[in-house]
Amino acid sequence: MIREATASDIPRLLEMGARFSDKARLIESVGYDSESMAKSFAFMLEDENCTVFIGESGAIGGQKAPHPFNHDHWIAQELFWWSEGREGLRLLTAFELWASAYCHTLRMICLEAVEPERMARLYLKRGYEPLEHGYIKRL
Repeated sequence: MIREATASDIPRLLEMGARFSDKARLIESVGYDSESMAKSFAFMLEDENCTVFIGESGAIGGQKAPHPFNHDHWIAQELFWWSEGREGLRLLTAFELWASAYCHTLRMICLEAVEPERMARLYLKRGYEPLEHGYIKRL
């Protein structure tokens, strides 16, 4: 069952976050600090402009805000999405429904280390359009 996360879910979210950051190779660029993530999750669970959905083996979270180029246009942005089971699409659907209640557009990311071709096909199939490519440089 997919539902909105609560503070009692933070330990499970932290476990999934550690596995996600390893798979996404975030350790190499920004690292993973569970104390920081616990604070981030707690903030997201309290902020009306954020949401976190959780299932048995995955989670998705993001935020909504006015677009910086047009404040009349609200955009939702995925911050993380991880599923170790078969509920990934249900998590995405829950996030899309949340975003559609508030926003005009939804922006999803695709990490190079986590099956980018497969994710691109999924996003295109669901009506998303490519927008940009992101790059990161360790300083």
